[in-house]
Amino acid sequence: MPDKQYTAEYGLDDLLNELPISLAYEEGTKNAKLLSLYADGMVDTLKLIQKIDDWRNIDNAEGVALDMIGNDRGVYRNGADDAFYRFEIKTKQLQRMTDGTYDSLIKLVCDALDADYDEVNVRPMYESTGEPDAIEITNIPGHYIDDERKEQLLFDRLQESLAAGIRLANVEFVKEVTGSLYMTGFAQTSTHDVAYMNQHYDQNLSLTGSTMLNSGIVTHNQDNVTMKGGLD
Repeated sequence: MPDKQYTAEYGLDDLLNELPISLAYEEGTKNAKLLSLYADGMVDTLKLIQKIDDWRNIDNAEGVALDMIGNDRGVYRNGADDAFYRFEIKTKQLQRMTDGTYDSLIKLVCDALDADYDEVNVRPMYESTGEPDAIEITNIPGHYIDDERKEQLLFDRLQESLAAGIRLANVEFVKEVTGSLYMTGFAQTSTHDVAYMNQHYDQNLSLTGSTMLNSGIVTHNQDNVTMKGGLD
């Protein structure tokens, strides 16, 4: 965590203001000098407490401090870097608070990824396939995921959160790829490709588009998106 300047909430001026008006408390008086001895130590202590609180915050903790937080919650580093280990700890905490309801599953996903609750959908599979004891979670914005390990971990945490006998059939991440093609003659063509990443198979999807101008110039744009998962 980078160095941070801490400001004590209480200092010498506050102590001097507590003195009765009958006592001298101006700078340089004996009362001010005496109280400054207490104030200096008090300010240092308050700053240290603020720093400790920051290091105990899972979003700020690093290294050994983060290990202590994880060990206290039964989540061990096992060689992971700080960013992924922090995600492991946060998702485990959230998973322990879920009760298997749709709202709690949405809360787990959104709080883990810092996403908005209205961005994620949970629905029973019988609406699409007729399977009675399975659900799917769709429309998870893919730009919140910057590591394939996080995708798999989130899938595992969601499965652990379901009631007995309920299967997590599908987890869908959505990524949007937007680009522009600039051509001579000041003509411009914009492309907007939406790729749906399904948690249950590995597949390379190639999105290809071409634009033909009357002048005979051909522009070609291709976006490759990798979708990762595993069949049950």
